[in-house]
Amino acid sequence: MKALCSLDSIPDPGAREFRAMVDGEKRRVFVVRRGGQVFGYVNSCPHIGAPLNLEDNKFLDLFQTSIVCANHFALFEIDSGMCTRGPCNGRSLQPFPVEVRDEQVIQLE
Repeated sequence: MKALCSLDSIPDPGAREFRAMVDGEKRRVFVVRRGGQVFGYVNSCPHIGAPLNLEDNKFLDLFQTSIVCANHFALFEIDSGMCTRGPCNGRSLQPFPVEVRDEQVIQLE
């Protein structure tokens, strides 16, 4: 387990990007906060493999209710990573397991 950041360093709702080991390689990942819950994903669109964000830590849509791919505006559910609109409809983001412990966002192994 590795602490990524304090929970209060992620806006609510909001997201923050990190570099972390995933399947033995250093990857771009992000954590979305909604209330006291956090959801982690690898920062790679299942459609083309590009990062979802064009600006630092900008992963949510205008209403802050979905994750959005800035490349082609696909929408993903925050809690499951499932694409609900766009060219990758029905596919999911790759999970990056995280949880909150003692007000810290922890990467699970």
